[in-house]
Amino acid sequence: MKHKNDYRFIVGKALSKSFVLLNFLLLSAISLSGQTPELIANFTKTAPIIDGHLDDTAWSSAIPVILKENRSGTRVEDPQLTTRVLVCHDEDTLYIAFDCNDPDIWTTFTQRDEHLWEEEAVEVFIDIDTIPENYLEIEVSPANVLFDSYIVDPKNIDVPETSRLNLKGIKTAVQVNGSLNKRDDQDASWQVEIALPYRDMINSLTPEINSDTKIKINFYRLDKNNGKEGAAYSWSPTENSFHKPSVFGKLVLMPKDHD
Repeated sequence: MKHKNDYRFIVGKALSKSFVLLNFLLLSAISLSGQTPELIANFTKTAPIIDGHLDDTAWSSAIPVILKENRSGTRVEDPQLTTRVLVCHDEDTLYIAFDCNDPDIWTTFTQRDEHLWEEEAVEVFIDIDTIPENYLEIEVSPANVLFDSYIVDPKNIDVPETSRLNLKGIKTAVQVNGSLNKRDDQDASWQVEIALPYRDMINSLTPEINSDTKIKINFYRLDKNNGKEGAAYSWSPTENSFHKPSVFGKLVLMPKDHD
């Protein structure tokens, strides 16, 4: 299996507040109807600073999506557990942010490509070519530990082999509003920022990414709070394993010159 850093990306443009609200309502309607969800990624003239703080102008114009219960596809009722995802892009980078409400923020992992999904983490799966079984997986823990891999067979994943992929240009940052790994207190939330250059995402089937590129994507969160059963949230619910490319949503990259 080739590991050429064959991966890169791009998305949308800053729109007016009214346009953002309209799209948010439309996306909600699509989600409730059970159809494959679609997200518009706005183009940003000013890249967000990757520091874990979601106060950049780029995020203020991004269309938010709220993750659901992965098994049932229903709304996460507890406001202490809700997860919001934001996406935008500029000419050479895709930016993704997670805003995770969490009363118990923790992780024991400290090294890249450890099994972050066994504890608390956010995840992104990105598919930019015509082969559904091939896609990029990115995970980030509350301690800003990264797991990155290239899946080629979602039903029989060889974790050591797929995780040999190391994205060279990716940047991540985490901001914890609480006390990481102090399990006996009450935390509030943690935020994740990811900057993924297009050059890290392209492959032989899709050597360039632009507003015409057909991109499938899904967002996830694994949450395991003290004394409670672990929970899994997603944008487009997969019911069981997250690795179900047939239900990934669609990401639309708004062109730079969109009015």
